[in-house]
Amino acid sequence: MITTGSGARDSRGRGIERWCIGGAAVDSERDWLLRLTSMGEVPALLCLPATAAAAQALLGPGPVGWGLQAALGMTQEVIREVPGHGGGRGPVEMLHRSVQASVLTALAGLWGDVQPDTGLVPAETIEGNAELARRGVPLEQVLRGVRDGHARLHQALMTALDAEPEMVRVREAHRVGDLLFAYADTHASRMAQEYVAERDRWQGSTQAARRRIAEDLLAGRPVDPGAAAQTLGYRLDRHHQAFVIWDSDPGTPAEVMHTLATQLASASRSAGWLAIPADRSELWLWTGWTGPPGPALVAGMRDLLAPPPGLQVAAGPVSDGRDGFRRSHRGAQEAARIARTAAVGSGWLWDYAQLRAVTLLTADVEHARWYDTALSGSPAALPSLLAFAQPGHVLFGSDWPFAPDLAVAYFTGNLDAYPGLDDHGRAEIDHAAARLLFPRLA
Repeated sequence: MITTGSGARDSRGRGIERWCIGGAAVDSERDWLLRLTSMGEVPALLCLPATAAAAQALLGPGPVGWGLQAALGMTQEVIREVPGHGGGRGPVEMLHRSVQASVLTALAGLWGDVQPDTGLVPAETIEGNAELARRGVPLEQVLRGVRDGHARLHQALMTALDAEPEMVRVREAHRVGDLLFAYADTHASRMAQEYVAERDRWQGSTQAARRRIAEDLLAGRPVDPGAAAQTLGYRLDRHHQAFVIWDSDPGTPAEVMHTLATQLASASRSAGWLAIPADRSELWLWTGWTGPPGPALVAGMRDLLAPPPGLQVAAGPVSDGRDGFRRSHRGAQEAARIARTAAVGSGWLWDYAQLRAVTLLTADVEHARWYDTALSGSPAALPSLLAFAQPGHVLFGSDWPFAPDLAVAYFTGNLDAYPGLDDHGRAEIDHAAARLLFPRLA
């Protein structure tokens, strides 16, 4: 039989790593579970190593690989049916990690005929459920995800049972169906209990208030600047540079990202900084100055700091005021998007200033229609810029005061002397295109 191991009960979910084998042999009719095997590539392990190791010790590598493949299908099904469980790489990985742990726990329980117990809900599931509560995903969607996931697992197990003799198939189909239904009911009960408790804690916390204000600012919703600055502990009437910090290893503690955020803020010599967790594997950081910082700021950080392997940082452009708080963060997110899809890396720090053209060319067409000539008014760059952009969609730009006066004079002089532009083309870049784009300022 399967019994619980020694030691204090873990109220956050103990999972199968606390089970051990002893006593009478497991019914041989359940051995079909030990014959489960993966078909093709096995997805990467996201659940806790202890969870996977305990499952492998109980079941063997074949059922664990099968379980990881089933968990991937369940994750995709849940996101398709209940999109609130998704919303980006971090939330999807969190869900996938939770589902992996739940599947391996269920397989071990089915093999040992373990009866439902809310204490056996895995810690990964409790953690993922808490993040859903903090993100404001409605409880009914959370519980629907549980039901849909267990239904998908039941279907996969019934398909595997079809290869067994009829006597085993009939008996096991009833047993597996009854146990999985009981597991789902117990699972949902524990999830609802933990969700309500975490939601109440989160809604009353300072961190929740900071995140709500940051989300309002990023969405462009009205915010009282004084009240926002007091709650955030960060002034909005400054020059801001935003950073997105993320971790390719979901098992890395959140404190590691916070430590890197502190180091970035210190290296920037800012007058203040703000860090807000986006999810378990991503952190948002803003640094602020009373005046514009030097142009070599990001390069200095790259030379000065050496984060742990797996941590990546995307830096947005420096921008001032409340709108600058949002613009810099959007730039950091765009740089992070490029970093996450890049075939080759450029170290751990990705600078929007170096990726601006790539982000425009790979963004939505509506967001990629307008260009400026900042640091691009040279014989080498202008032909490509004017050939790519639609007529009337290139505006004059200089990047002053961030670009030195000599650089501004060089590029502006080249633009004025460029032989590929007639008087109409120059007037369009100098002022006509801007008047069309901003008619209220014309």
